[in-house]
Amino acid sequence: MKDYHTHHFNPAGGSLCSVTMADWPRVAATEGMTPCFGVHPWHAHETDVAELAFALDEWLSRYPQAEVGESGLDASARHRDTLEAQRVLLHVHLGAAFRHDRLVHLHGVHAWPELLDILRERARCNTLPRVLLHAWNGPHELAREFLALGAIFSVGVRELTHSRAEERYARIPEGRLFPESDDSPADWPRTLALFHLLRRGLSAR
Repeated sequence: MKDYHTHHFNPAGGSLCSVTMADWPRVAATEGMTPCFGVHPWHAHETDVAELAFALDEWLSRYPQAEVGESGLDASARHRDTLEAQRVLLHVHLGAAFRHDRLVHLHGVHAWPELLDILRERARCNTLPRVLLHAWNGPHELAREFLALGAIFSVGVRELTHSRAEERYARIPEGRLFPESDDSPADWPRTLALFHLLRRGLSAR
């Protein structure tokens, strides 16, 4: 199974997400991986919005197999003072993903409800791209709403070893929840083992 969200090469293949625009050439040149072009919300305040918008269209046109990301919102204490800049960049990413019909990888620390509102509004306006919610750790009530919008989810060791993992993921259908290594490539074998164990346990119910 491929790695659905990572920042490092994985021999299994998968989606290689950039963090800043400076990552894009490396990401594009990494063989065996699907490149993902974007700017992580932690770097939103350092990014020129117009430059990003222009570059995303150009790079997505140049790489028809590419996805968009990492983008999203981070409302943790460390990053909440840049939320407005994050929101602006999020809409740039979502717009590009929609225009080019690409999957967009979303980060949502302390921000899943706001992300849900943003995606719902785009759905109402018929401008919602395909989305992957990475490191998903929200309750089923929220997951159900994202599922209704067509979202898929990815999880890593941190999420799979949480005491509430079975409760969080029990009602996410097969084919909508996938493994990720994120920023911990050494954890990939354990991630896969935990993911398959979780799925076997849920299917045995």
